[in-house]
Amino acid sequence: MTDFLMQFYEEVPPPKRILLDRELPEATLVSEALSERAERKVEIERPQRGARKKLIEQARRNAEEALERRMAESTTQGKLLAELAEFFELPEPPKRIEVYDNSHIMGTSATGAMIVAGPEGFRKNSYRKFNIKSARTDDDFGMMREVLERRFARLEKDDPDRSSANGPTCC
Repeated sequence: MTDFLMQFYEEVPPPKRILLDRELPEATLVSEALSERAERKVEIERPQRGARKKLIEQARRNAEEALERRMAESTTQGKLLAELAEFFELPEPPKRIEVYDNSHIMGTSATGAMIVAGPEGFRKNSYRKFNIKSARTDDDFGMMREVLERRFARLEKDDPDRSSANGPTCC
């Protein structure tokens, strides 16, 4: 827990009071270190009763429910990917699926987008937006060609071992 707290509050400013559901043997030391980092007093408490105890219990319930939801979604996602692999006769379920689209607003602001999904669900940190530079906005195929050429050029640049003369490999 000590390592987690120190790592978590390395990037995020610590609050004035941190409530824990368990004793922290190094609470004084951690409190002093976080206080120094925050340049103000940071208290670490383990509430025994009252509103703060109820807050800890609610946080635990929320965490358990979120974990259950994530595990259920992951199981469902895994089943869907297995079915997809079977349908397309793939050797194994895909680890990454990229979906592309392009659009414009009445002939201006041409944009392409890529969303990404994998066994754990959507990977929002992998989404990409492409500003269309050369294709005409009335040419959907040309806009898509530009997006895909730029994406695969980037893929080849980042990981030349995964690309081949026939384009990127599956899975």
